[in-house]
Amino acid sequence: MRLQQLAREQERDYLMLPDNFDFAMLPEGESKLTLKEVGMLASNIETIDMAMASWVKEDINISTRTNEGYDKVPVLWQVPERSFQIKNRKQLRDDAGALKLPLISIERTGIAKDPNRKGSFQANYYSDKKNGRPGRWVIARRVIPSKTNAFATNAISQTATETDGTLQQYSPRANKKIVVQIVSIPIPVYINVTYKISLKSEYQQQMNDMLAPFIGRTGQINGFVMRRNGHLYEGFIEQDFTHSNNVNNLAEDMRMFTSEITIRVIGYLIGEGDNSDRPIVRIDENIVEFTYPTESPVPMPGTPNIFGGAFDVLPE
Repeated sequence: MRLQQLAREQERDYLMLPDNFDFAMLPEGESKLTLKEVGMLASNIETIDMAMASWVKEDINISTRTNEGYDKVPVLWQVPERSFQIKNRKQLRDDAGALKLPLISIERTGIAKDPNRKGSFQANYYSDKKNGRPGRWVIARRVIPSKTNAFATNAISQTATETDGTLQQYSPRANKKIVVQIVSIPIPVYINVTYKISLKSEYQQQMNDMLAPFIGRTGQINGFVMRRNGHLYEGFIEQDFTHSNNVNNLAEDMRMFTSEITIRVIGYLIGEGDNSDRPIVRIDENIVEFTYPTESPVPMPGTPNIFGGAFDVLPE
């Protein structure tokens, strides 16, 4: 059962990935790199929003009893414009145009860049270009066998002097010219994102069914982890849940129970999104040898050559 659960979670994470990875901004000429080799995609505000929506939809996965049976509660990102929703998602409204309850809506209410609330990456790297911009973080290294072998072969093909003074052309020696490929990304910039989750229902029992997972899913703590595109974001549920209803003053309004849950997420941005002028993933190679071009001197006329003759006289 445990293996089946892990398989379902991996399949769910895979389905959450987008079909187009152009936003990863892989370097040109590296089309053979796969997502597994790179191991990192861009993380922006939209990625955090999608992680929150996926956590509510897929992880919490709230269902309750309605007049139509035991159904999954619809989850909306904020509340779309009424005219748009009536045309595109007619099943969410009744014949009078009112929203069908129960309903869950998610709204991002604030973003803060607080230096005192950061994740595991604490330091601030500066770019080696000395332009005041943040630097890059090395996430992977690997040896290039073909290029390293070429330097090793060139080294052992040279003549070496043995301890007894004799010359040996293919003398074994240690190769210190190891060519390493380095994969780097911009350093993560941490932000604190606040979300408000609104639960609306027509009956008290429905509200109880929707509230229970938010309270009990995290156990004795209020923290949880969200996943999106290979990124992990840590969320914290505020301890106070706000409740309101209009039971005592219905008048002509529809009966409605409302609860609001505040969630604070520690997320991070990698890159600057569509306005970034630098690639998300950059691949470099280390320097193992410096070479300088040399010019051969022009021999003077009459200088003996290797064939036993002499160089011709330069034409006037």
